[in-house]
Amino acid sequence: MQSILGLLTVGVALATPIAQDQSVSRSVPRPAYPPVYRPVYRPVASNLTVSSVPSNKTALVTDDISSCSSTWMAIPDVTIGGGTDRRTGFTTAVNKFCDMAHGTTVKSQDYLSMATEVFLNGGMNPSKYGVLGYVYFEIHNKLSSTHTVDATSCKKYLGTLSAAGGQCYGTTNGDTKGGTYQVGTNGVSYHAFGNPVPPKQDALNKLLPTTVLAAQSVNKGSGAPLNPWPLDSLNSVLPTSCHSHNDYDQDIPVFEALSAGCIGMEADVWLFNGDVILGHILPTLGRTFRAQYVNPLKAIIDHNGGSVYKSRPSQTLVLLVDFKTSDTGTLDAVVTALEPLRQAGYLSRLENGAFVKRAVTIVASGSAPFDRISTGNGVPARDVFYDANLGALGGTTYTSQNSYVASADFQDVVGEAKTATLTSAQMNVITSHVSQAHAKGLVARYWNLPGEYLWEALEALGVDLLNADDLSNTARVPRL
Repeated sequence: MQSILGLLTVGVALATPIAQDQSVSRSVPRPAYPPVYRPVYRPVASNLTVSSVPSNKTALVTDDISSCSSTWMAIPDVTIGGGTDRRTGFTTAVNKFCDMAHGTTVKSQDYLSMATEVFLNGGMNPSKYGVLGYVYFEIHNKLSSTHTVDATSCKKYLGTLSAAGGQCYGTTNGDTKGGTYQVGTNGVSYHAFGNPVPPKQDALNKLLPTTVLAAQSVNKGSGAPLNPWPLDSLNSVLPTSCHSHNDYDQDIPVFEALSAGCIGMEADVWLFNGDVILGHILPTLGRTFRAQYVNPLKAIIDHNGGSVYKSRPSQTLVLLVDFKTSDTGTLDAVVTALEPLRQAGYLSRLENGAFVKRAVTIVASGSAPFDRISTGNGVPARDVFYDANLGALGGTTYTSQNSYVASADFQDVVGEAKTATLTSAQMNVITSHVSQAHAKGLVARYWNLPGEYLWEALEALGVDLLNADDLSNTARVPRL
């Protein structure tokens, strides 16, 4: 096989383009998040007391907000999923930090830090848009003496960052950007910065002295996965019917999908030197299927005692593996990469002719060989299933013994839909597809949706997996 480096240079494919799921991402552009935010102190235009300093120097804010950050957070705890779930807001996070920090002495020129969960709403309606993230709290004592944290004062300082009508407050959605409250004249700074990425340090819901928090790298499936993994952050997440399309292109593969509650995620794989690596149009060296998906999922399931979602132990996760190469070795490499999950007993399988559900269900799509999967040729544990053609279920080819999901290109089999309202003819087509899939014990999914505005209509018609690119949109989908 031609080397991938050569392919990347000349821009040709590893194998014949596949027929399934070649849709491009339709996600809404998301803001870039810096690994760590350090504010610049400057006067702000709101009720400030400014210290007396020479006129040729920048005045420092005294006992008020000195700067705002850039990442929007819900202020009160927010109800999402049409009232079926709740997420933590900024106020609850502040109270948690201040209560934990109460009575702690911060040395001169030192820090006290902690990160905790918060709902990041991207400056939009938090009941319908947002995803689990973090707020980084930091107390920086610049005095020549010690500073002892008082919970009441701490809540007052940080609460000012979310006060209605204040500098860091968003009037449209009642949210806050967080920022810095300055106590005294360049004396003690109370910081609160939102970030979708967990910290490098072991400071999640733990007080960490003498340390400035920094976020882990946003790897987009390249390089090492999260370490430490914020396993406990997912404890209370309730699953919903989203499927993270091209999940490896999310900022943090696996974690973002699970923090949104998705019950499906997708990894496109290419065969290279006996292993499978990730990519959509062309693969990227260093992005291995095992490192980015298999190993993290095993760690999560180990942590949860055998399930992906601690809140719903019986919920299986569909890991859809889209084969971008048709080489016979691709299936062999995928089967080998899955070995840690297999050895732990975490993979759904066919046993004595019956489907046995486990924490993860592997579904092969794209150029995956149906005949081999159907007969178990090269899959002795029978723990890889096929992605059937949702638009061609009338015969006897696809069954619950060889397939688990049935998918189709929405615009090919249903047609265009420029609004959230489907025509009667389109609804009839979808209803027929879903009925046939369910009659065979299969999960129904459409890809290449015109837009995520169709989710509610599709879910009402019984579609089981909703293709998602912008995972923050999943906040509006009811929990299972």
